[in-house]
Amino acid sequence: MNKINKPLVIVANGEFPENRIPLEILNNAKYIISCDGATDKLIKSGYNPNIIIGDLDSISSLNKEKYRDITLKVSNQSENDLRKAINYAKENNINELSIIGASGGREDHSIGNIFSLFKYPEIYIKIFTDNGLFRLINNSKELKSFQGQKVSIFTTDNTIKIKTNGLKYNFNNNTISSLFYGTLNESNKDIITFNLSHGSLLIYQSYK
Repeated sequence: MNKINKPLVIVANGEFPENRIPLEILNNAKYIISCDGATDKLIKSGYNPNIIIGDLDSISSLNKEKYRDITLKVSNQSENDLRKAINYAKENNINELSIIGASGGREDHSIGNIFSLFKYPEIYIKIFTDNGLFRLINNSKELKSFQGQKVSIFTTDNTIKIKTNGLKYNFNNNTISSLFYGTLNESNKDIITFNLSHGSLLIYQSYK
């Protein structure tokens, strides 16, 4: 397979984006990894993948044959096609990438795709949906924002103590005791500051 160039974009097999922001991310990609059945949507929308990864049970037989030279079958059933694509990028020493098409369609797939970010704290991954951006943060972080931006915070570790500045409902050494208690917040500044005692948080920010 050819060398991965940055910026790298992974196209997952959810709904193909319509919003200009994820489409701009795709248009600026130097390398596109397509997850199995996402290939049909990608090609129909006028794009060509650099490599197709997955168990290859969703891609059309026509495209499977046409792009056979750039297909990589990974049959590991403990990982979904998106994580197979991220694993491939990781194996090729990629430490930053963007994902589109991770949401829409089946809700369980969307949740699984988004929460897969917790498996890769060492890689800077952004998931662009039609409504906003998901990313993982570790330790202390400043994120650009805007007045009124919708912000939600998720964690799988309810022992993380969180301090924030710039939110309507700030945290002051608080923990999040369940998946939903950090949702439906809002920014009131141009910068949101996070300080964590340890671990990682999954942050959602809506587009302007």
